[in-house]
Amino acid sequence: MDIIGATNNTSTTDGIFDRPLVFVDIETNGLNHIRGRVIEVAAIRVEHGRITRVFNQLVDPEAELPYFITNLTGIRSEDLRGAAPFRQIASELHDILSGAVFVAHNVRFDYSFLKQEFKRINQTFLPKQLCTVKLSRALYPDQKSHKLESLIARHGFSFEKRHRAYDDALVLWQFLQHISANFPPETVQAAIARQLKQPALPKGLAPDVVRDLPEAPGVYIFEDEQNKPLYIGKSINIKKRVLSHFGHDHDDNKEFKIAQTIKHISTQQTGGELEALLLESRLVKEMMPLYNRQLRRTQKLLVARQTMDESGYLHVSLEEASQLDPDGLGDILAVYARRSQARSSLDDIQKLYGLCPKLLGLEKSLRKGDTACFLYQLHKCRGACVAAEPPEPHNQRLRLAFERQRIQDWPYNGAVLVQEKFTESTISSGIVVDKWCILAEMSQEEYCEPKVHSHSRTFDLDAYKILHSFLTTKLHKLVIQPLTQQQLLQLGM
Repeated sequence: MDIIGATNNTSTTDGIFDRPLVFVDIETNGLNHIRGRVIEVAAIRVEHGRITRVFNQLVDPEAELPYFITNLTGIRSEDLRGAAPFRQIASELHDILSGAVFVAHNVRFDYSFLKQEFKRINQTFLPKQLCTVKLSRALYPDQKSHKLESLIARHGFSFEKRHRAYDDALVLWQFLQHISANFPPETVQAAIARQLKQPALPKGLAPDVVRDLPEAPGVYIFEDEQNKPLYIGKSINIKKRVLSHFGHDHDDNKEFKIAQTIKHISTQQTGGELEALLLESRLVKEMMPLYNRQLRRTQKLLVARQTMDESGYLHVSLEEASQLDPDGLGDILAVYARRSQARSSLDDIQKLYGLCPKLLGLEKSLRKGDTACFLYQLHKCRGACVAAEPPEPHNQRLRLAFERQRIQDWPYNGAVLVQEKFTESTISSGIVVDKWCILAEMSQEEYCEPKVHSHSRTFDLDAYKILHSFLTTKLHKLVIQPLTQQQLLQLGM
């Protein structure tokens, strides 16, 4: 095989690289590295400016190829049927990659697929990574596009088959030779060193964006090219948490997708962990980011509400509610996101506490005038439906059954200011809360006037859970100050 670029011209790379490089490109049967498979892999190993080894192999994914992959690469399913599966080529490929810097265009894509392939055969693959997209961006900041086809057109690189692994990997070797010949060695060295010393950032994210992130509590927002939110998260150290996303995205499909589309990161600092949790919850509902699921609740909830009949028996009914009245929480026994969740919970409660399914709202009378539930006829109900069981024992068991699910009583006499201790934040801040409702957020930076951001008096289930958890388990980290009506008026509430 003729190897383009296997020359004795070592002057262009001497002094720039002190370790072997392997230029890698792969073709795959899809874009999802968790489910997708490699169908072709090429690796060109370079040491001291010379190509020393070449690996170029079709790989049988043991599945049919989608049409769009064949259309893009020219590789057909029948071309792969006689090829070796990855497990048979893994040893040779691992050997050529061993001890070298892994170089690829959008390196996270190629690395993610190969890491997953090695993982399937219980092999670890953790090389140093160098991205030629970032290298091009660092050395040619005035150019708008750094796609491989743009580099080929801009610099006149030669190839035979575009979108084939060997030719694309060879273009990367030509690119490295080109920049080595056209930039001072220290310039190229510095651009490469910045990549090798820091975590591998997504290709669309400028290094200074992460460098300037605050190491303080707050919320961060990953955004795409149009500044639309992809994901909202929170941390007591924003910078450290953001970097952790990019260190594990190869193992998580959601993180991988975010890394492929992220362009910007915006942040909002808070006074501590509690405020960060509450801010994250609110912003997820307001902005509806693509990859947040847990805090994106449906507009309507199902409420299990208790009522008492004229005979003194408590009944349970399910009602839809878009908002909960903070002054009417006493009759609410539980809140559910879905009807199926409510039904399953009530079924479990009925069996565990021996409650009447009719009074729990699980059963309706089939005929007018029926009073006994079906289980009573089978001697599996204690008879509250027909007054065979007195109201008080039935009501006690019902209250006990919902004790852990019901919204707890507000533990203070009125509104309070909640502030966090032991925080590294430079912001003095707090939140005003009454009956689990966030009435306002207050913040004050040094030498500045305090800022008050008020909210309507609305009960939010997620905010309740966050506040209740903190008051139950982390009260020692909080300072609680009761507020008078006059103080509330001074704050504009």
